Amino acid sequence: MTSKVICIVLGGGQGSRLFPLTASRSKPAVPIAGKYRLVDIPISNCLHSG
Repeated sequence: MTSKVICIVLGGGQGSRLFPLTASRSKPAVPIAGKYRLVDIPISNCLHSG
């Protein structure tokens, strides 16, 4: 039996602690390790959670 799951990832916030990085982009779009964005981590977790 298979089940279907719908996932909604909400990202946002003022980003005051990350201000130098969020001066020109939103917090979820801040790059990590030069390749990924902050929002990529919860999306990846949702895809691989089984």
